[in-house]
Amino acid sequence: MPQYQIVGNDLQAVVCQLSSGEKVIAEAGHLLSLSDGIELNTSTGGGFMAGLKRAFGGSSFFVNELEARVPGQCTFASPSPGHVQELDVLPNNGWLCQPGVFLCADNGIQISAAFTQRFGAGLFGGSGFILQSLSGRGKAFIHVGGASIKYILREGESLRVETGALAAFESTVTYDIQMVRGLKSILFSGEGLWFAHLKGPGTVYIQSLALSRLAHALLPYLPSPEGGGSLGRVATGTVLGGLLGAVLNNDND
Repeated sequence: MPQYQIVGNDLQAVVCQLSSGEKVIAEAGHLLSLSDGIELNTSTGGGFMAGLKRAFGGSSFFVNELEARVPGQCTFASPSPGHVQELDVLPNNGWLCQPGVFLCADNGIQISAAFTQRFGAGLFGGSGFILQSLSGRGKAFIHVGGASIKYILREGESLRVETGALAAFESTVTYDIQMVRGLKSILFSGEGLWFAHLKGPGTVYIQSLALSRLAHALLPYLPSPEGGGSLGRVATGTVLGGLLGAVLNNDND
């Protein structure tokens, strides 16, 4: 099994130390660096259906596999602010994750789609009907927006979480959706209409600042592409694209 190290404080990355013949897999687009002697191969990771299952779960259709011909290292990170969370994946205990949080893992980890257990959870849970499923044996790493907060739920113990804040939970945890109670809470709490309801046993990780929430908070302060006015009605992807463009323009000046 490769050696891993999480580096950084608030903007973290995963550094993988590979011996000859060792492999890691990673989400496309998250590779920062690789040393000489490490070979990068991009494939569907098991055929067309395997790629399709990952795509349904919010991951990329293709997966990057890095194999060390000689000892070396490779580094992975997410393009957004946050922390890296390590997950231990066992044959009888996998993990379910929000789409798009997976970074990298041991070669023995399988990534696929998992349908939520209840119709309401899929319809209102903030991630659609499908979550990312991590199974197999080894270590996996996910990117958690903001800070990573861990809850260990005992048998029968439950936790309510804002739907966008839910990052990952063990497959032993039951997942459902509950509506906010009380008319005043629904209208004025600012917390939306739904909470994710998780029931133990198992471990849950939540993120203090999901990327979608960060983008929404920035909307009132950014100008529209047409000039003047607010960007509040522009899609999240346009907001992030504008931020990236501003950074690149500053670098070129």
